Amino acid sequence: MLQVLPPTGPRTPVVAHVPHSSTHIPVEFRVGILLDDAALARELVLMTDWHTDRLFESLRELGAQTFVNRLCRLVVDPERFPDDDREPSAAYGQGAVYTRTSDGAELRRPSPPERQAMIDEVYAPYHAALTDLVVDVVGEFGECLIVDCHSFGSVPLPSEPDQAADRPDICVGTDAFHTPAELAARFEAAFTAEGFRVKRDSPFGGALVPIRFYGTDARVTAVMVEVNRRLYCDESSGEPLPGFAEVAAAIGRAIATALG
Repeated sequence: MLQVLPPTGPRTPVVAHVPHSSTHIPVEFRVGILLDDAALARELVLMTDWHTDRLFESLRELGAQTFVNRLCRLVVDPERFPDDDREPSAAYGQGAVYTRTSDGAELRRPSPPERQAMIDEVYAPYHAALTDLVVDVVGEFGECLIVDCHSFGSVPLPSEPDQAADRPDICVGTDAFHTPAELAARFEAAFTAEGFRVKRDSPFGGALVPIRFYGTDARVTAVMVEVNRRLYCDESSGEPLPGFAEVAAAIGRAIATALG
């Protein structure tokens, strides 16, 4: 369900979170999905943050522990609040347990007990493990920075609130409490220096922080980095482009600069 990869360099108070890179849907969850195999494959191409586990691998060299979701987001999305009343994406049928596809088609129709079982079986232990990791880092260093690692399509999906066609190369996502302005500015400047066109909180905002710390503990900071997929993969298939390694290296240099 998840994997924690140790740093390959001296340990630092950084956790890299990679929630959406997997396409793996276990058979017990596949049976509840209403799409046929072809339609599901098309949805996975659109919804997967392709290769972000590799794209951000340099964070391990910078001393980060990398927390990787090995289940597809169509099983349960750990980036959402578990309560649909608190989750804006639930309005599009894409709360923690998706009921709609990216174009609004019906994905699944779980009963309330079935939905709660998925939260209990997948979401809760995932967040418990992430919380434990952040607790350990704070205990060791007195602080923890979470770098939330994502990618996005060059064309907005119907389910995305931001429909602006002018999408940047890099989106730096921030949280009002957990992302100091100086931290966001460093990330923006570092990616700009690498030649990327950067926007803050566009097309996506926010950065994941475990609920235990959310909005209350300033020792835990967070920033989201979203990479436009047209830079590194074929968006019709998810296959890496020939320049993948160069893009990954530039991302690594920018993050190293931002972390100082």
